[in-house]
Amino acid sequence: MSKIYSVCTALIFLLFQACGSHETTSQKFIIAFSQCTGNDAWRETMLDEMKRELSFSPNIEFIYRDAQGDNEKQTQQIKELLDHGIDLLIVSPNEAEPLTHIVDSVFQKNIPVVVTDRKTSSGLYNAYVGADNHAIGKLAGQFILHTLDGEGSIGIVTGLKGTSASIERKKGLMEVLDSAKTVRIGLEIHGNWERQTSYKLAKGEIDRIKRQDIIIAFNDQMAFGVKDALQEIGENKKRVIGIDALPGEGNGLEAIVHGNLFASLLYPTGGTEAIRTAMAILQLKPYKRDNLLGTLVIDQDNAGLMLLQSNKIQQQQHDIDKRQELINTQNKIYKGQKTTLNILVTSLVLAVVFGGISIIVIRSNWKKNKHLKKQNEEILSQQQQIVEMNQQIRDASEAQSKFFTNVSHEFKTPLTLILAPMEELEKEKNLSGEGKEQITRIKRNAKKLQHLITDLIDIHRMDKAKIKLQAAPLQIDIFIQQILGNFKPLSQKKRVSLSYVSKTPLKEIWIDEYLMEQALSNLLSNAFKFTPNGGKIEVVIEENTFGDYVLLRILDNGSGISIVDMDHIFDSFYQGEQHLNGSGIGLAYVKEIVELHHGQVTVSSKKDVGTSFTLRLPTGHLHLTDEEKRNTSGGTPVHYKDRDTDILSLEDFEEDEVSFHSSRSATILIVDDHQGIRSFLKDILSKEYNIVFAKNYKEAFSKVEKNYPDLIISDIMLPDGNGMELLKTIKNTPQFHQVPVMLLSALDTDESKIEGMRLLADAYLTKPFHVDHLKAVINNLLTSRKQFKNHYPRVLGDIENSEDKPQTTQDKRFIQNLSMIVEERMNEKTLSVEDIANALGISRVQLYRKTKSLLNSSVNDYLLQQRLTKAKHLLLEGLHVNEVADKVGFSSSAYFTASFKKVFGTTPTAFRKEILKR
Repeated sequence: MSKIYSVCTALIFLLFQACGSHETTSQKFIIAFSQCTGNDAWRETMLDEMKRELSFSPNIEFIYRDAQGDNEKQTQQIKELLDHGIDLLIVSPNEAEPLTHIVDSVFQKNIPVVVTDRKTSSGLYNAYVGADNHAIGKLAGQFILHTLDGEGSIGIVTGLKGTSASIERKKGLMEVLDSAKTVRIGLEIHGNWERQTSYKLAKGEIDRIKRQDIIIAFNDQMAFGVKDALQEIGENKKRVIGIDALPGEGNGLEAIVHGNLFASLLYPTGGTEAIRTAMAILQLKPYKRDNLLGTLVIDQDNAGLMLLQSNKIQQQQHDIDKRQELINTQNKIYKGQKTTLNILVTSLVLAVVFGGISIIVIRSNWKKNKHLKKQNEEILSQQQQIVEMNQQIRDASEAQSKFFTNVSHEFKTPLTLILAPMEELEKEKNLSGEGKEQITRIKRNAKKLQHLITDLIDIHRMDKAKIKLQAAPLQIDIFIQQILGNFKPLSQKKRVSLSYVSKTPLKEIWIDEYLMEQALSNLLSNAFKFTPNGGKIEVVIEENTFGDYVLLRILDNGSGISIVDMDHIFDSFYQGEQHLNGSGIGLAYVKEIVELHHGQVTVSSKKDVGTSFTLRLPTGHLHLTDEEKRNTSGGTPVHYKDRDTDILSLEDFEEDEVSFHSSRSATILIVDDHQGIRSFLKDILSKEYNIVFAKNYKEAFSKVEKNYPDLIISDIMLPDGNGMELLKTIKNTPQFHQVPVMLLSALDTDESKIEGMRLLADAYLTKPFHVDHLKAVINNLLTSRKQFKNHYPRVLGDIENSEDKPQTTQDKRFIQNLSMIVEERMNEKTLSVEDIANALGISRVQLYRKTKSLLNSSVNDYLLQQRLTKAKHLLLEGLHVNEVADKVGFSSSAYFTASFKKVFGTTPTAFRKEILKR
């Protein structure tokens, strides 16, 4: 018996030792979750999902912090969590920019970071979990178009200004509505994500809200606020759409079933996915960096089913929680029994009894855990079924993408029929020099268009994984030097210092030579575009601390990138404030190429200081699959299609010179930041007119003051301003308001044309234009003032005839100063010739001689003409005759009426009535 007792005691002791050993070898982790705010149902649901998933990982310590919508508080909480020794941080930033620095510091300390719901600005994190707000906006737009049958008026209730969720949802919504052009935005208010704020704003705009066919709010809480305001006035049938569709009492899903909301878009919280991604990172398992969650529209058609599924899931979760409580209870019993066994280890009978109980408890716990896991898999399967319901929307997106690619391919046929004949024409020996120059211009711009189309097709191929990486080992120094050699003529032309610095002993890297050349050439072309003459561009290559990545930087000291553009610089078709003439695909193409190499591209910039693009590429070849490696014994790879490297032409940086034709010719100021347009206009107009050029708003106004042109031709999209602003400035400046202004722009919209006419543009032509049409409009504008004299022969005739006389710059400046003084002091009834002469700093006799010589008119006649011209404009603005007479300096309304009738042949009152009839 003693032997049996001894054996049982030894076995029990070994069992306890084994159990203790198992517990100690199970690695413990600390996961911290920093939430921007936890006071709404959506974020409470996210936290519940995290806790539910963590219930399957007892070795995880979970720390939760709520910043209550305060950036500084969230930053301080994250610092405190770092002191706590956390193993991984999950963070939902309150705002992107203020939280970027602290999140970056966590990442740089080699602590894994999972960002959920909202991203940081720098992109320095291990993984992102959240819904695609842009896709949600587009889906909402498609649902609204379908509900309204493509026509109607809607109201928008956006979230907090500046938040990425509100911006991206509105962007996606507007893309769909703008494409339809039949649904208009009748109202937009900012609800700040809060029900009470939306209620107050909606109450103040209740009349406008009643006129809308549909109200779309960017979350369900704001939708409830709008609905509250409508219900107060007895309006219960207005269709209100929200975003979230949370289950539970008082949330969006229940509101749809009860008819309080017309519909809502599912916005998954991603709590479960965030914890799973965190566990994969901690356990060194594969994981996705960007985890975009699916969405769908929930309305009366499917809300009942969704509510049933939600209730079923909640019931199952309730059962899981009860079973988990039972497991915890059993675990406590087990621990107590184990303690009792340790105390009563000397008693064999008790040891056997408690050992048996322990075995039974362990088996029971194992079976229950297995059952819970099976139930959890069933829940996930149901969630997957919900996501699959969105497949039809993805199919529609695929069809749209396919159409876009087909259209891009269709462009290539007419381009071929342009380029091939051009090449044949170039061979003709009897072409004039001007003809050869025009053919070269056509060929160069057709090539540029061909490059853009090729980039579009390549980007689409990358999206669909049709372009396969063909990487091979390459001598990195030789490769970069060859690319820089292509830019040497351009650097010499612009006097830009172009250098290459290698800070690594690494000589070989696995890359796709063709694709990486496209990426680097694109970045260098951008650097040259925005680096001034005499600037500096540097290419630097170095390794990171661990030697597993090589960092390739392109630095310049150019104009820099604004903070607004930084978040979207790699988005397809995005054009920042300095890239108005670009296509918006170059940097998106670079990003696709780098990511195809399993790398990352980032940008840092400071306005008016410079920009740095960094390509982070893996070293070695272990990250590449066999399909991504090129068989080096197979010779040169055959890539998609050969094309010229897209390097800027030297013509893009040619400096314009003033083109002088004759002192009797009119002077035209051309304002356009595109060198090709300026060069072409110079070629077609320089044989008849004097031409002056400006590239931007500031330079344009400076040359107006210096040259006093007879006509201004301006583009609307300028680097440092807007052609409309230049037009407004010209027309509101007394000494220049009579100069005709023609807008020549690629903007062919009714809104742009109406805005130009409202700002008193004399003509509006769109690109592309017919040369004969352009010349005819220019001729009409320059001769219109001569024709005008037929209506007012006595005063204006002599002055208009003076335009036929050659005038020096000093003469033009004199007329400009005279006009400005008369305009500023026109309301002075006692304004005399002596006053004007004193203001100009000359004698009365000199003033009379200059006026007679240049304008063929006396000073008093010129003053009268200016007053009456100003009076006509004031009459058309609706001022009374007495008010007009006082504003233009007449001593009485009777004298004003008599003078007006004497010059124009009609009274001021009759003149206004006649104009209004027309």
